[in-house]
Amino acid sequence: MTTEAPAKPSPWKGWLLTLGIGLLAVFLATHGAGAVRALVLEVGWQAVFVILAHLPVTFLAGVGWWVLMPPERRPSLPFIFRLRLIKEGVNALLPVAQVGGEVVRAKLAVRNGLTMAESTASCVVDVLAGTVGLFMIILASLIVAMVTLNNPDLAIAGLAMLGVIAALAGGLFLAHKAGVGRRIGQFSQRWTAIASRVGELGEAFRGIGRQRANIIASWAWHMAAWLGGAFETYVAMWALGLHPTLLQALIVEGLAQAAKVVGFAIPGALGVQEGGYLLMGGALGLTPDQALALSLLRRMRELVLGSLGLILWRTTRSAPAPQTQTPILQD
Repeated sequence: MTTEAPAKPSPWKGWLLTLGIGLLAVFLATHGAGAVRALVLEVGWQAVFVILAHLPVTFLAGVGWWVLMPPERRPSLPFIFRLRLIKEGVNALLPVAQVGGEVVRAKLAVRNGLTMAESTASCVVDVLAGTVGLFMIILASLIVAMVTLNNPDLAIAGLAMLGVIAALAGGLFLAHKAGVGRRIGQFSQRWTAIASRVGELGEAFRGIGRQRANIIASWAWHMAAWLGGAFETYVAMWALGLHPTLLQALIVEGLAQAAKVVGFAIPGALGVQEGGYLLMGGALGLTPDQALALSLLRRMRELVLGSLGLILWRTTRSAPAPQTQTPILQD
C-alpha cells in the first residue's frame, strides 16, 4: 500500500504556526483561561452533537466537488466524503497553511479513469464555487448583523474583512498568472512537457466550463454546506448554554469564517479565529470567555475530525497514474 507522504513544512510556515499559537495563548491569558476551561468542560457529552453536526457540512461540500467531475469517471460519493475529511484534516492540523489539503485530495481522487488534470481542474473550480458561496454567506451575515444589532463597528470590521478577502483573491490570481509566464520563459527548453501539462489542464477546465449547470449545482451545494455550518455553530452555542437564535448563529459563522480566511496563511488560522470570535462576541452580548469557549469548542471538533482525516489519509491507497498522464500538481 502506498500513501502520500506529508510535505516537509517550510521555515516560514513554522514561524506562522508559532505566531498563531502565541496569539491564542495571549487571548487565553488575557480573557480568563480558567473561565473558558470551565465553560468547555460544562459541555460534556453534548460535544458529540457538535462533532456530528459538522458531518453533513463535509458531505454537502463533497457533493459540490463531485458534480464537477466527468459523470462517467466520478469516484463514489462515500470516497469523495472520505477525501473531504482528509482535506479538512490536513488543512486544520498540519503546518501547510490552508491549501495543502487541496493538493492531497486532488492526487487521491485520480482513479476510475479520472486524470490528474481533471482532478486538479475540478478542485480549482470547487474552491472557486465554495469561495463565491462563502463570500455570499459573509455578506448575508453582515446584512443580518447591521439590521438586527445596529452595531456600526461590527459592520465596518466585517466589510474590512471582505475587502481583505477580495484583495487576497485578486493577488493570488495575479501571482498565478504571472508565475505561469515566468515558468514558461525560464524553462523554454522543456516547452513540450510544459505545453502538454498546460494543454491537459486547459482542456479539463474547458470541459467543466461547458457544463455550466454543474458549476451552478456546485455553488448551490456549497451554499447549503455554508448554511449547514451556521447550524453547526447554533449547536455549539446551544451546547454552551447560550440559547442562540439561528440568525445569531449565522452572524457568528459568517464573521468567524471571514476571520479564518484573513488568517489563511497561519496553519489552522490559530489565534486569528479566536480574535474573530472575540470581535463578534461583544456585539452579540457574549462575554470574552464565552466567545473563546465557542472558538475552542470548534477547535475540539477540528481536532477530532481532523485526526480522523489524517488516519484516513494514511490508509487511503493512491491509484497508479496512467502511462500517458503528466502530473499537474507537485509538492
